[in-house]
Amino acid sequence: QGSALAATLRSAGVRCRVVSRGKSLQLGTGDALAIRDNDPDDWSALFASWSAADAPRRFVYLWTLDEEVGADGEGIAKSIDPLLNLAHCLEQAGPLNGARVDLVTRGAQPVGRDEVPAALAQAPSIGLFRVIVSENPGLSCRGVDLPPMASPADAGLLFAELLRPEVEREVALRGEARYVQRLSRGLPVAERPLAASVPMRLESRERGILDSLRFTPFLGAECGPGEVMIRVKAAGMNFRDVLKALALYPAETADARIYGDEVGGEIVAVGEGVDHVAPGDAVFGLAVFGLSTHSIARAADVARIPEGITFEEAATIPVVFMTAWHALNQVARLRAGEWVLVHAGAGGVGMAAIQIARHLGAKVIASAGSPAKRAFLKTLGVEEVIDSRRGDFAESVMELTGRRGVDVVLNALASEAIPMGLSCLAEFGRFIEIGKRDIYQNSRLPMWSLRRNASFHVVAMDAVFAGDAALTRELLGEITALVEKRALTPLPFRTFPASRVDAAFRLMAAGKHTGKVVVSFADPFVVRVGEPPRAPFSADPAATYLITGGLGGFGRVLANWLAECGARHLVLTGRSGAAAAGAGAFTEDLRARGVEALVLAADVGSAPDMMGVFDKIRGTGRPLKGVFHLAMVIDDAPLADLTPGRFASVVVPKAVGAWLLHRETLGMDLDCFVMFSSISSVFGNPAQGNYSAANAFLDSLAHHRHALGLPALAVNWGVLGGEGYVARNERVAEYLARQGTSAITPAEVTGLLETFIDANVAQAAAIRVDWAKWRQSFRGLQDNPLLERIFASGLEFDESGTATGDWRVRIDSASPEDRDGVIVQAVQEIVGSVLRVKPDTLREDQPLTDLGLDSLMGVEIENLIESSIGVTLPPTSLMRARTIGQIGTLISGHLGGERPAEPAASEPSGIRADDVVPAAEIDLDALSDDEIDRLLEADPMEETEATSSSGRG
Repeated sequence: QGSALAATLRSAGVRCRVVSRGKSLQLGTGDALAIRDNDPDDWSALFASWSAADAPRRFVYLWTLDEEVGADGEGIAKSIDPLLNLAHCLEQAGPLNGARVDLVTRGAQPVGRDEVPAALAQAPSIGLFRVIVSENPGLSCRGVDLPPMASPADAGLLFAELLRPEVEREVALRGEARYVQRLSRGLPVAERPLAASVPMRLESRERGILDSLRFTPFLGAECGPGEVMIRVKAAGMNFRDVLKALALYPAETADARIYGDEVGGEIVAVGEGVDHVAPGDAVFGLAVFGLSTHSIARAADVARIPEGITFEEAATIPVVFMTAWHALNQVARLRAGEWVLVHAGAGGVGMAAIQIARHLGAKVIASAGSPAKRAFLKTLGVEEVIDSRRGDFAESVMELTGRRGVDVVLNALASEAIPMGLSCLAEFGRFIEIGKRDIYQNSRLPMWSLRRNASFHVVAMDAVFAGDAALTRELLGEITALVEKRALTPLPFRTFPASRVDAAFRLMAAGKHTGKVVVSFADPFVVRVGEPPRAPFSADPAATYLITGGLGGFGRVLANWLAECGARHLVLTGRSGAAAAGAGAFTEDLRARGVEALVLAADVGSAPDMMGVFDKIRGTGRPLKGVFHLAMVIDDAPLADLTPGRFASVVVPKAVGAWLLHRETLGMDLDCFVMFSSISSVFGNPAQGNYSAANAFLDSLAHHRHALGLPALAVNWGVLGGEGYVARNERVAEYLARQGTSAITPAEVTGLLETFIDANVAQAAAIRVDWAKWRQSFRGLQDNPLLERIFASGLEFDESGTATGDWRVRIDSASPEDRDGVIVQAVQEIVGSVLRVKPDTLREDQPLTDLGLDSLMGVEIENLIESSIGVTLPPTSLMRARTIGQIGTLISGHLGGERPAEPAASEPSGIRADDVVPAAEIDLDALSDDEIDRLLEADPMEETEATSSSGRG
């Protein structure tokens, strides 16, 4: 590989010196050099042979490709020596600061979905490389992992990668694909392909996190009487689906985890008594679990799709057109020549209502809350468009109608908009309320405007859809007939394939779409989905479980945990064996609990010792079912102070020991093979080059075993408290605390370990960290793309590395006289970020409702106060504390300051107490199109009207 790369570089006009492994030092005068790779003196002579002007600025390290583990793991420790020598020379060569080092490996990084055995001998070099990056900010470094199988194209791939700008620290090349590393929160889902015949529906593993949305298989139900089964081709999304996914929808409702209400698809089965549709028909309508491959629907809720209408177009029709038709035609009895005011005209129901009003011959006035939406309505041909946010919109309506008023108001707005809408009704006018907020709040209705034979009607379509099958069928039939005649047309829409449903949710959540959002299901639609849940971990009482380092602090924790899980036969190894401090008392305690513990003195890194251990395990006649590898030695020092001997003392018990355990258990039917790794192998902690290299081998071995179909788990632990090394070394604990990392308790360790084993993952990290402090301590990693997703999860940092959202530290460190002022500053920043205004423009006594605060913004403010300050305010408190100063007073009380009486709710001019709703009392179904558009700054066509799924199937 080196020769091929050198030839490619030279053909591009680049001078390239090739240093080979040799039996003696051969420098010469040309570009072909040789050194003894394990000899530090040869390395020093190599660097000394270059003048400052002649020294290379780029080092491509390819010797990793030649490394092999060896039968007894003897090659693992030795493989690191040449790279360590290079690191020493680079550090000593001051003029070479700013040089670039590229570490090249082959098949050493686990990437992609298809697992292949890892090149284990190269893994320690990756761990050491990460520490080189951390300890030498003056160097520019990149790791490049070539495809596992060598090919002539590799030289070109590597050459192209070396020419790329230095953005990623580590990349892996696999054919046309280029993989980069990212840390993500949460456990990955093990995946397997499913046939197209398996029904799947959208579910969320964790409410509130869009990344947890997955299509998962379910047991299809048989059609009952009056029901149909639909193979879904397209499903319309409503904003209510987004609220459910973000955990803003009431969790106690029956449909809180049901996604999708309207579909277009094919009938695959019909129940008894269904005669208006048959298998094979293309239909559209309302369905339960609409975002699925197969959905059950009440037969009355579906109809044949009119000719010329696609499945996607059909999915935009049911909810919005049935709502608008029922409200305007059947309830309001809108007639030709009458005036109708359609609030939230740019929303889904509003757009449908405009079409229906025109069909009925009425004259339309439409309102919208932003210039963009009003301009959009003009493009639809709406003659009169007004601003619904203006306090005098009723006056605008009266002027447009020659002071007569409108005959019908279709209202989706709340609070003062209702009396204002009533005031612009003509004689015999009809006010149609399709919003629910004021109804659920039991708001007062001013009657004066109804004196001229006007009427007030409430239209709750969820009740219609759920309880009146005949009316639902009538509405759908009438809408279908109008669409067939082209009197009504489907709404504009944007389609996402089901495989990108996450993108559809994110688009709707950001309010960046126009028209309806539709999810389409390809035929056949096959996704890779999570495996069925595994049974919780339990130990076999008739089997044996081996713990290396079993008499250390966490060795004993694991022994106790295994005993609690049902294990009755343990083998505990350590260098001192039964002579270890407290070993006798510990084994006696286990014996009293019915657990037999065989204590063996053995060096886990010694092949003869481990062969003896396994001979004794086989001699018990009980099968070995689990291996837990905890043995370790720590000898931290900067790379400049580490020698091959100090490296071997750490690498042998960790890495070589793991290899010997792997080799000795091949052919055994194990339930688990667990290795205690460290977060150091992920981050490359400074002064832990040997420890990082050893643990990187464990990480790679876990993936290697998984690729072979063998159980394996490597856990990259952070600080382990209670019984571990850090707990026994107070100075180390203090040092780590200053870096931002604190301890994970023994109980948390065993709980996490059980979770990781049950999840059947090869590698997982567990770390308790204050990212602001951590980032200050490891400035060399601040811009590491590895942590991109972690830092994008909500924390923002200023130039000093302090988390600007982490106000709790500033509050706690403030003097008593300054404390309240700091709290107010925190609230100003939080409120300003939500309301999108500069914090320093917010007064302490300014009512937030004057700035446009409403319910969803209140939810966001509460969440930010909790995450930034660590205080959870009761929803009613935020409603009553309506200024920044009052919110600050409440926070001060919760943090232990003097808690004054709860402030009384003020009544600023023009604002009612009903205007601010506590988060726990928000009725999400009650939010109108215009409210949601205003709150989330959605684009004009946000769809919010959705039917309840309860009662339909």
